[in-house]
Amino acid sequence: MTQYSGSGGTDTANMVMFWPENLPSDANTTINEDPSGLIEFVDEMRQEGRAIWFLCEGDGSFSVRVFVDEEPSAQLRPFLEDEEVYPDVFVKGETYFGGMEFMIPEDEEPASEVPGMCSKLDIPNGVYLGTIYRTKIPPAFSREWLRNRMGAGAYRVLHWQQLLSKATMMGVIGVLLASFFLQWFALLAAIILVGITFILAVLLSKSESCQAAIVAIDEFTEEFPEYVVVLSSHSADKDDAPDSTHLAMPVG
Repeated sequence: MTQYSGSGGTDTANMVMFWPENLPSDANTTINEDPSGLIEFVDEMRQEGRAIWFLCEGDGSFSVRVFVDEEPSAQLRPFLEDEEVYPDVFVKGETYFGGMEFMIPEDEEPASEVPGMCSKLDIPNGVYLGTIYRTKIPPAFSREWLRNRMGAGAYRVLHWQQLLSKATMMGVIGVLLASFFLQWFALLAAIILVGITFILAVLLSKSESCQAAIVAIDEFTEEFPEYVVVLSSHSADKDDAPDSTHLAMPVG
């Protein structure tokens, strides 16, 4: 019974978990010659249990937690939604979690870790029953968790730093728009005010409280990821070869 965590990102609004050793030997050539066929290719790999395709609503960064032969914690279970079952998941070789665009590298080199976009997980080889979830964490729960983890005082510092950062961004936009009709001395005053707000935001970001917030947010992301994968080992006599007749079937 083991747990694994990873993170990745996508610029194509598609996240996958895949195993390069599961991919056809000519996958790079085929997809690079016809990039429009990538979606169809990944769907085929999903149906055969040679890749996991996660529901994704846009670009960005995402995290995953994999439970092998154990269930998610009681604290995490209430937030699991969108259950999807893969009758067979064939884990073979190195496991990668990242954007679909990293599944078939253009340079035809083997997949590798890309900081912030594609990470490697050391999941044991085997054939598993896979249950895939997305999590839905209420913002109020996230705020309360961070407040409890950091302490009320440190959380207030983080809150002010975020407010000042937003104020700086809005101030810059406002100054750019106001530059067309404000007199020079009023524009100068606005620029000075935005500059002070920016300096305060930067100073707070370097404070001990905000540095602690970075650690706490990383802990929260690992404990409550966007995706959860539960892999349950099949019996020892299970056939190791992917069978395209086994399809990933959404439940509910």
